[in-house]
Amino acid sequence: MWTSVNEKAVPGTVHLIDISENLQVAHSESKKDVVLVPAPSDDPEDPLNWTTARKYRAMALCHLYTFVIGWSSASVYSILVPVSEATGLSVADLNRGSGTMLLFFGWGCVFWQPFGLTFGRRGCYLISLALSAAISVWTAYSTNYSTWVTQRILLGLFGAPIEGICEVTVTDLFFSHQRGRHIGTYVLMLTAGAYLSPLANGFINQSMGWQWVMYWAAIINGAAFVVCFFFMEETMYYRNTTFEASVDQRNDSQADLDIERESAVNSEEMTEKTESPSSVKEMEIKNYPKKTYLQKLKLFTYIPEKPNEFWTMMYRPFLVSVRLPIVIWASFIHGIAVCCFTSTNATASVILSAAPYNFKSSMVGLTYIAPTIGAVLGGFWSGEISDIFCLWMARRNGGYKESEHRLWSMVLICIIPPAGLILWGVGAAHGIHWVGLTFGMGMLGFTLSGTGGVVFGYVIDSYKEVAGETLIIVNIIRCTMAFGYGYAVTPWVENEGLQNSFIEMAAICVVCFSTFIIFIKFGKSLRRRSAKYYWKMVRSGLKTTH
Repeated sequence: MWTSVNEKAVPGTVHLIDISENLQVAHSESKKDVVLVPAPSDDPEDPLNWTTARKYRAMALCHLYTFVIGWSSASVYSILVPVSEATGLSVADLNRGSGTMLLFFGWGCVFWQPFGLTFGRRGCYLISLALSAAISVWTAYSTNYSTWVTQRILLGLFGAPIEGICEVTVTDLFFSHQRGRHIGTYVLMLTAGAYLSPLANGFINQSMGWQWVMYWAAIINGAAFVVCFFFMEETMYYRNTTFEASVDQRNDSQADLDIERESAVNSEEMTEKTESPSSVKEMEIKNYPKKTYLQKLKLFTYIPEKPNEFWTMMYRPFLVSVRLPIVIWASFIHGIAVCCFTSTNATASVILSAAPYNFKSSMVGLTYIAPTIGAVLGGFWSGEISDIFCLWMARRNGGYKESEHRLWSMVLICIIPPAGLILWGVGAAHGIHWVGLTFGMGMLGFTLSGTGGVVFGYVIDSYKEVAGETLIIVNIIRCTMAFGYGYAVTPWVENEGLQNSFIEMAAICVVCFSTFIIFIKFGKSLRRRSAKYYWKMVRSGLKTTH
């Protein structure tokens, strides 16, 4: 199956295309030459074996959760000026509070990710929705800076599962060649909630007052809680698979590396022939218990065979990720994308409420249609198009998919964000027509979903066996960057002016995003150099995505 023992050991290199079509492995039903990675077990309750409808229902509820939490987090962006006038808090104070919220969206993963990987995804989603609804109600009573910051901290902490558990749910349900589409859709829903919220809330503020913006966020979270409580299933599944292999006595380290790799995972070499539950009938069904509806409503799931590593997962990602440069780079790149998103949110209400535009809050909200459209295109680019491109590259690469194939999508990311920043900032400085500004917003909307889909996909493709833990680092770094940027963006614009500050932002984006070329060139070498350490860690118990 593998061109060399060395290729087999490199994490992120998978035999995805069966060019000769004679491999005794599980294949896709719709694409006969595509190998299923990982191969499903013979358990009908394995999420990889669920019917297509059951999988998409689970994913739709995950997307609903993502959308409403994103809605709550962005509820204030289009009404910064009205909230400032009503509460006496400065726009800078409000932005600092939002930056603090983003910080805790990232650091909250230190608790929520181990919790979700140990006790299940469903409980995380439901608790998060309930507590976020409560905090949204409390936010309507903000009267001073300390209260505002406390509310933002708690909203970030309680909403933190949006930053990591959702990506793990994708790996629970879908195979390697399908994940890009669903990761792209996840990032799209994340940005759509953040962009459509300001759009609607501008009208709510104008007709009902800013407090009702917060009440409606609570209502939406509460409604989503009810729907998810009755219809969301648990997707956590534990595969305790081992592969006993005999390796010749060799006096190089490759033998040890093979043993680490083979004893850690063997999902690529299983011989089931099913992709979706339509083919479950072909399996030799054993005595696997089938869950009743009431069992599916359990808030938490305990699997006796699965090692309970809740406490060690809180610190182990920091130890693992420092040995994986790819994770650090992806975190930094997504952090830059979030800063682009923050640049728009921090200045939209100020720019559009002032001359020459003089928009009411409802009109400021309407301009968020543009980044929503941009987010849809970015999600499609980093998801569906990226998956198609990766399959094409794998066919050209002798059937092997390299995780760096996904990075070619960054070509557009090097062009669109800088252009959007210049059109938005320089355009506003010169008072161009508002249509030009909305085009800039649309480009920045493309940035967040496009970049997020690529970097999440790259990390998961490279280190799928520990994706749940490496995503903690991705989210901590990017959210910490957003936090710092939230403090910096307002004084930066005030001191440098719109034109100079946004030109500088655009230049930084070009330099940072262009580093993807380095990882296309050297990414596989980095994965190969980390392989021995990586598979040893997987063998020691880092099977967190199953």
